[in-house]
Amino acid sequence: MNDPIITAQLDQLRTRLQQYLDAEAKILQSQEYVIGNGGTARRNRRADLEQVQAGITQVRAEIAQLEAQQNPRARRITYLRPY
Repeated sequence: MNDPIITAQLDQLRTRLQQYLDAEAKILQSQEYVIGNGGTARRNRRADLEQVQAGITQVRAEIAQLEAQQNPRARRITYLRPY
């Protein structure tokens, strides 16, 4: 069953995840950069990689949780019995 509220939340979370992944890629390319020279130079430092990666982990967990709510039959428990 597709709940429109959960679907909208999933769309928002997927957008947020993509933004985190883009930020991670930019951080990996360069953590800090300078615009201009001399006394008028401006520095820009990106967010910490650890914080961005923690955000990625959190958003992925939220997506998995909402997907499980949206399709509860998708999760099956399998019991294994040794011979």
